[in-house]
Amino acid sequence: MKAAMGLRRRAGAILAIDALALAAVLATAPAAFVWLDGSRPSPLAVDTSGGSGSGSAHSPGPTPSVSGVATQAPVQTAPPATPVPTAEIVYGDGTWDPLPAMPKSLWGAGSAVLADGRVLVIGGLSGPNSASALATVEVFDPKSNSWDAAAPMLQARAYPAAATLADGSVLVAGGSRAGVPLDSAERYFPDSGTWVSAGAMTAARTEARATLLRDDRVLVTGGGSEAPPSYRSTNAAEIFDPATGSWTSTAPMSTARAFHTATLLADGEVLVTGGASIYHGSKGAVVATAEIYDPKSASWHAAARMSVARYHHVAAPLPDGRVLVAGGWAFTTNSDKSLATAEIYDPAKNTWKATGSMATGRARGSITPLPDGRVLVVGGVDTAYRVMATAEIWDPSTGKWRPTGRLAAAVMWPALALLHDGRVLLAGGAVDVGAAHATSASAIFAPPAP
Repeated sequence: MKAAMGLRRRAGAILAIDALALAAVLATAPAAFVWLDGSRPSPLAVDTSGGSGSGSAHSPGPTPSVSGVATQAPVQTAPPATPVPTAEIVYGDGTWDPLPAMPKSLWGAGSAVLADGRVLVIGGLSGPNSASALATVEVFDPKSNSWDAAAPMLQARAYPAAATLADGSVLVAGGSRAGVPLDSAERYFPDSGTWVSAGAMTAARTEARATLLRDDRVLVTGGGSEAPPSYRSTNAAEIFDPATGSWTSTAPMSTARAFHTATLLADGEVLVTGGASIYHGSKGAVVATAEIYDPKSASWHAAARMSVARYHHVAAPLPDGRVLVAGGWAFTTNSDKSLATAEIYDPAKNTWKATGSMATGRARGSITPLPDGRVLVVGGVDTAYRVMATAEIWDPSTGKWRPTGRLAAAVMWPALALLHDGRVLLAGGAVDVGAAHATSASAIFAPPAP
């Protein structure tokens, strides 16, 4: 650990940061190398990496305006009804500082940031497939840098979708257990530390995307809907209303998608990109299409196509209302190389524009927007199907990626969460491509100053 670790600089402005639900964080890959439920592709010389991305709602913190006053960036979760704690943004030297280990080794978990700044790491699995799905919930307290166990969920879930609601409760939906997608949902109330049933979705889903809308409802899109041997994805979408505790079908997407991304736009609509029609194996078709959901009309309309088909990619909202998309795989074949390219969607113009490429191809990486408008990507599977310990930061002022601190070890699909003070928590992950072994290690990242 570098000596400079203790010399973190604090920004002068006090910036209020939204609570964030980040899961799974994360974009994921079956055929191109996440074996969700047991069957594996032919052996390759590989390593493993961690992905974030898209299994849950993401929300960046605020970004400074020209005057230095904090203004809220477009987020993937609606502003909480109760005020979020304020904190000075912590900058450091860009290293990952080790934290105490979690009580359990796991990967493929969901995550959610609570209003008080604590982080839930939700479910996941301890082995190579969802037969080892967990109901456990670990809680990280950034004030004490310590882990504790919360009450377990009512249902064990690998690859759950999660979203922090405006009242501070956390919705967890779907996922997989023993190879079977789940339709059940439940809700965690931090004040009582209890889980209660949130009913059943209209369709079972694993690796779906949950997006908190501006009116506090939750839109759930796509995901894998069928168990083996078909492993088919769905185009179905539905909405959870926390006021009534009910699920309602809404208009379906034009395309069945799993391992897609869903990003809340500044106007309250939701951009969905990419994905694959089969969520396991090598027979799925990967798409370059994108579409936008309008909650007011409960309808979808087509957006411009990306430059290349992507799944297991990552996406992040930018302070100016655009959306950054990066990495992923273009095919579900076992030999497809990870993409290094990145592009930006402009909803005002309905156009995609290339931006700087990452230093290396990266699929199933973990992503989070930083409070100052930059974007952090961590881990992922490289072009040789090795898991990476590298991290990069994209800078909107230059449109380029810059390497930053390495993880102590490469991991696949860790939980990743943006803390209220602008630091980033990483927890768990599989340590080999076959996910035969998971880790309980965790670390915290204080980004270098812009």
